Amino acid sequence: MTTPAGLGGTEITLGAGTISGLSGPLGSAFLGIPYAHATRLRPPTPADLPQALQAVAFGPAAPQPRRPLGDSVFGPPAAQAEQCLSLNVWRPAIADDGLPVFVYIHGGGFVVGRSGCAALDGARLADAMGAVVVTLNYRLGSAGWCAHPALAEQPGAPAGNWGLLDQVAALEWVAENIAAFGADPARVTLAGQSAGALSLVDLLAAPTSAGLIARAVVQSPPMADATVPAELTERWALALSAEATGGTGFDADALRALSAEELCALHERTLARPEFRGTRGGALPTLDPGSLPYAPRDQPAASPSVDVLLGTTADEGTFFSEIAAPPGAWSEQDLRARVAHLPGIDEVRADELIAGARALPGADAIAPRALFGPIATDALVVGPALAWGRSRAAADASVHRYRIEHPSPQPGLGATHSIDVPLMFKSYVDDPVSRALCGADAAAEAASEALIEMLSGFVHGETPPWPALGIDAGEESLALIGGSLPWRIDTEPAKAA
Repeated sequence: MTTPAGLGGTEITLGAGTISGLSGPLGSAFLGIPYAHATRLRPPTPADLPQALQAVAFGPAAPQPRRPLGDSVFGPPAAQAEQCLSLNVWRPAIADDGLPVFVYIHGGGFVVGRSGCAALDGARLADAMGAVVVTLNYRLGSAGWCAHPALAEQPGAPAGNWGLLDQVAALEWVAENIAAFGADPARVTLAGQSAGALSLVDLLAAPTSAGLIARAVVQSPPMADATVPAELTERWALALSAEATGGTGFDADALRALSAEELCALHERTLARPEFRGTRGGALPTLDPGSLPYAPRDQPAASPSVDVLLGTTADEGTFFSEIAAPPGAWSEQDLRARVAHLPGIDEVRADELIAGARALPGADAIAPRALFGPIATDALVVGPALAWGRSRAAADASVHRYRIEHPSPQPGLGATHSIDVPLMFKSYVDDPVSRALCGADAAAEAASEALIEMLSGFVHGETPPWPALGIDAGEESLALIGGSLPWRIDTEPAKAA
């Protein structure tokens, strides 16, 4: 575990106890604060804080496998433990109280990721925004998202979505305690990228989060995984149990008896079973009366008073072909299989998407692996996200849209999925993992400054200076960050939409 460089020490009073953190030129940091206690396949319970808490090091990450997509954003593996439910608070070095709050949920496909990494060090973001920044851990993989009706302890109780309940507990902690850090609990902007963005749109639809979110920044959500069918999650739970016990039926006690490392390994073995091979499995958010009774696609205007800033990148799909997938050339058959495995896409639709992409000027000469990028950009992220945004706007909720165009220095990536993370946190300044993803030249600096300027205005309650989605006779107006100008307003429809 690491601590941000160049920080000294500070102390605040919280309830009947104290929290000692770190201080430095950019402000104060309070790291690894337990916000809840994790019990396997059950809702979180309140954490018991010591009377004097030394919040000077990040807490352990949720148990998780090592994946290329995780290393590319969060860096090499860190210490892990089932008791992973901690959060981090950064306060800028300004005298004002009642500061707005920016709470960030990390991505990672619901299976990898952590808040305690250099890429998500919130000191620079808090300083640049003039806001208190909070990042948090939540349960991942089957520990966080295994769902089965038998897990409900009584009728109407949660039977899954444990990671989502963790996030609600973290928001409740913020509502109860963030004033002690000089922030206003009524001015919480919740942000999330990828799986974090899906968590956010689920939270907008979840009654348990009502009143905890004032504004939302939804970054690159692959909307098909916001809620998956209960049939899939139950089939996953049964397969997980069968892999553990060799029996039929669901054995919650057997899954609870495993160590965290054994459950993580069991998750990976279950992914290799024929019925799940090549997919993301079934440890994902699902409809559940006790935790998420409504799907975002069915309730696009849920929490209508929460204004939304919806961001995507110009080349979302390259992340999944060039980083998340093993190296090597693809055949046309490989391309077809990969496209058909995208959420909501079957083989017939895959053929249609590939044919449509091949019909574009010059696309007949593009290698199969390279063609996946633009197909996945639209089919996995941009198209579904725009449809959700339009539905929300049609119900008179406020949605403003932007797109990151700043390209990665790595060949073939372009403005890839997750490139906004180091740009937003300015972690490219001293984190080599972030620098490899987004660069650290003048163009990266300009894109970062523009993104933070836009987000800062939104967090402080400003209305973005371009028309909301659905205004002006249906034309989209789009803020473009990076590319030929660091931030410009474009009234043309999005090129990938």
